[in-house]
Amino acid sequence: MRRFWGDTGTLYGLATILLIAPFFAFRDVPLYDLPSRIAGLQILFGETPDASAYYTAAWKLVPDLAAAGWVGAFHWIVSVDTAVRVFLAVTVAQLFWGTIALHKALFGGRSRFAFAAVLFAYNGPLLLGFINLSFGLGMVLWATAAWIRWRDAPWALPCFAVVSCLILLAHLFAFAVYLLIICAYEIGAARQRRRHPRREWLALLHLLVPVALYAFGMRHAVGGGFAYVSPLLKFIRLAGAIGFYNPLFDMLSLLAALLGLALVAHRLEFAREMTLPIAALIVAYVALPHQIGVTPFVDYRLPPVIALLLCGSLNWRESRRRTHAELFIATLFVLRWLVMVVQFHGWQPDYAQYRAAFAQLPPGAKLLPLTRDANDVDPAVHPPLADIAALAVSERGALVPDLFAGSRYELVDYRPPYQALATQVPTAALAPKFDAVLLIRPDELSAEHVPRYREIARGRTFVLGRIDR
Repeated sequence: MRRFWGDTGTLYGLATILLIAPFFAFRDVPLYDLPSRIAGLQILFGETPDASAYYTAAWKLVPDLAAAGWVGAFHWIVSVDTAVRVFLAVTVAQLFWGTIALHKALFGGRSRFAFAAVLFAYNGPLLLGFINLSFGLGMVLWATAAWIRWRDAPWALPCFAVVSCLILLAHLFAFAVYLLIICAYEIGAARQRRRHPRREWLALLHLLVPVALYAFGMRHAVGGGFAYVSPLLKFIRLAGAIGFYNPLFDMLSLLAALLGLALVAHRLEFAREMTLPIAALIVAYVALPHQIGVTPFVDYRLPPVIALLLCGSLNWRESRRRTHAELFIATLFVLRWLVMVVQFHGWQPDYAQYRAAFAQLPPGAKLLPLTRDANDVDPAVHPPLADIAALAVSERGALVPDLFAGSRYELVDYRPPYQALATQVPTAALAPKFDAVLLIRPDELSAEHVPRYREIARGRTFVLGRIDR
């Protein structure tokens, strides 16, 4: 056992295997928004020919291209579904290893406090299905580590200009985080230059390149309004740093991690140069609204970044191994991993029922999904079914009105005859335009919100019916 804990490669390697395994172990990976994302990518890369009557590719330069770029590179040799699974595996791996790289850039050596990052790889935004954002944040961790080590190199300006543009292309919010971290880091480092002269940080000008790319080369909208949540709810949502589907368990896990941190705080040192970046992110989390325009969960995206940066910025004061701390982290991680895997496994029969029901639809059917409140995202309601109708797009080339399509950052659009049907809040009033209806959790729907239909299939959480004309 002592030999195992002393072998950094074995410990990190095993953690990485556990992190990526769930993406390949199950037929359906139950991330909240993932069915719509996969369906959109399949439309883009021609895997759903029956859907081409309803949807069309709308290629444009947008700051939300991580998954599309990845799938575009690999769909020639593997299916879109497989490419997305590999993309997700790389995402969680780089959230973990990017934190380790940051820790090494700050402290060097082989200290392993950054192992704690394994607790925050399966965070709330990832489980919500914000896969482009999560991939971009992994890039931010790697780029920050590289900036700390090589920002004074003569090649830093062109190299980091390219890297920052790639982060912007991956996701706009990830670039905003990178911009905030790098600027705050340099403000803090400027104080030290007075006592320890260094080369001027001319390379910071690399940030102007992606800013210009966004300002002049990409579509962006202004306005839309803001929606804030109460301070109590904002505090509760800190649990998003560690998970999403089990609010109470996630909060208790986060409190356990914080308690463990408090118990060993006297044995830790903090990289002072990371004080301003972490403080800036905390202030941003407090100040940001929960929703900007139609984009929800804006502030919710920051707690995982703060947690991962903190993991990378702490180090043991002594060089001696702290196996008890690592055992605590590993135990908490394995417990959370087992809970998640058991849940994913338990939800597979539900997804299988939907697939079997959709198989009874004719190719190219028009499907109207109805639920009690399409805008309600309740992490305690299992399994996540908000975008389950998108499986019918993947399986049967169906038309659904609430696919992620038609907005300024989406690469898929509805064809002109069907653009009027597009809505993120489908209602029974649309029934005359559709062939079939999917009642999700029908017990929660009142009779006046359900059109007349003849039942085709039924599952534990749904009824699929043909709409009566």
